[in-house]
Amino acid sequence: MFKLENFGVTKNIALLNNGSKLFHFYKKNMPISTAVIFDAGSSNDPVGKEGLAHFCEHILFKSTKKFKDETEVGLFIESIGGQMNAFTGVDFLGVTAEIGFTNDFPKVVDFLHELTRGSLFDEAKINVERGTILGEIADYESNPAFYIHDLTQQLLFNGSYAERSIAGSKETVTGITREDLYRFYLNRIAKSKMYIVVAGDIEFSNLISLLNDGFKEGGTSQILEEKPELLLPRSIDTKIKEYKDTDQVYMSFSFRTCPIGSNDSAILDVVRTIIGDGFSSSLFRKLRTENGLVYMISVSSENLFDRGYFSVVTSTSKDRVQKVLDVLTSEFKRLEAGEISQEELDLAKNKIIKSKVREMQNSSSWVEAHISEIYFNPKNPKDLAEILNEVEKVSLDDVKNVSKKYFSNDKWYLAMCGDIGEKDFEVKY
Repeated sequence: MFKLENFGVTKNIALLNNGSKLFHFYKKNMPISTAVIFDAGSSNDPVGKEGLAHFCEHILFKSTKKFKDETEVGLFIESIGGQMNAFTGVDFLGVTAEIGFTNDFPKVVDFLHELTRGSLFDEAKINVERGTILGEIADYESNPAFYIHDLTQQLLFNGSYAERSIAGSKETVTGITREDLYRFYLNRIAKSKMYIVVAGDIEFSNLISLLNDGFKEGGTSQILEEKPELLLPRSIDTKIKEYKDTDQVYMSFSFRTCPIGSNDSAILDVVRTIIGDGFSSSLFRKLRTENGLVYMISVSSENLFDRGYFSVVTSTSKDRVQKVLDVLTSEFKRLEAGEISQEELDLAKNKIIKSKVREMQNSSSWVEAHISEIYFNPKNPKDLAEILNEVEKVSLDDVKNVSKKYFSNDKWYLAMCGDIGEKDFEVKY
């Protein structure tokens, strides 16, 4: 049985004075990585204001009570050898900071406090950044390699909040006002409780003291802790965005699965590893090594608050689309029929478990490995050791039962970006 101590790590959990929850992964002599997470994802965007959360994230850095612009923000962190970032997802918004030395952590607290409690939302800076975001949207939509991911979400979660673009559209972003942004910031970030995840060489008692002193304001808004599973009809199974006169066709072949709290999530990760992780995986071998049909293959299994999906993303030339589809459908038929071998299962489990020894050598890896569990499974978040113990227990029967449950021939979804129409291929599933 795995324990965090096998990695030289100790886990601590505390409730701060302001009601926020702190998760701490201590490892001696490891640099410090920090993330603060808010219930401020694009799922909270009002209809007609899509892109509001993402726009808000961009403005956090532009000016605060202490920093007149993002250059000063950057200098503050970079002068101590650190780096910073922020991100917006469908479900949450986060700000991160990484540093090398424990005695610089008070500056991290100042930085995080300024962005999440003291951002000013200057009107002139908002208007400048609006242009940047509109350019980002245009770049994203014009690139089929990027847009295939948005198209997949539109297809899988058609008719729900989860199908909407995180960045919004030209029309919605143009219509977002300073009042919209600042109200969202106050309600979802500045006056909200948060999850804080810290990994590295900083003592727990010192960490609690610094965060309590730095974040004295009480959060009035609770982070969402429960959400019913998103159950949607399968109204459409194929969606195409046409890109004229392009050589490559990007495609995703996907299935809806389960939220993160399900016992199936660890099994699905094993399945993902069997078919799509590395040179030894079955899809890499069949699509690239044996037939040279594709260059890139990405297989993901995502389990979120109220939904999950399993997806294969790849690209090929138009004249090879049918051959690639035939390999994909054949592979999922094999899964659904329970034709996975014990050898494949053992290899996948070894890859998942033993690769963690290599991967978990820096503090950012520890933060990233736990954010989803902490946010999407707040009442019983699993740590890395508990996740690996679940993987270790996965049996051949588990793989067969889960594959039969999710990969049947009436549950697939196909998204494509390229110079192609439905007449050019057939899904033989």
